[in-house]
Amino acid sequence: MKLPRTSSLFSDTESLLIFGVISFSTFVVATLVRKYLKRKLKQRLLQDNVDITSYAFIVDVVSFTIYLLGFGWAFLSLPISSSYAHSLFASAGASTIVLEIAAQQVLGNIIAGVFILFNRPFKVRDIIEVSGNKGSVKAINIYKTILETDDGIFIRIPNSLISNAVIINYTKKEMQ
Repeated sequence: MKLPRTSSLFSDTESLLIFGVISFSTFVVATLVRKYLKRKLKQRLLQDNVDITSYAFIVDVVSFTIYLLGFGWAFLSLPISSSYAHSLFASAGASTIVLEIAAQQVLGNIIAGVFILFNRPFKVRDIIEVSGNKGSVKAINIYKTILETDDGIFIRIPNSLISNAVIINYTKKEMQ
């Protein structure tokens, strides 16, 4: 029976420890940054005539970026043997197709959210109607827009549906 080499054992344990520390640090930093930005957003809300539409979107984008960079860095710290790397590269073509199909709707919502943010067909607090759903815009996130009806019902509409729908904005009287 062959015993594992101690240097390899410590190397793997060290790599897993580094992965855990980086992952935990990423979560803590993202949470603190998100709380800080939300606090600043609430301060802006207290001021009159401030359009908060882009602020809420920026909070989501910054948080997403921190998670993406942090967890990407954490995964890079994991040991990958050369045989595993060769297998990974060999199956990259098939996995890319699968990931593309799976992420199509999510990426479509993100891109549509960016277009909504830049084109500004509506903003937070506007009263709009989209696909027969009428309400006040409560939030525009990366993936969705949230409306509140007169009855107090919240409606979550994916941004990709909004970008392809007719939008009636009852708050804006003039055309841009």
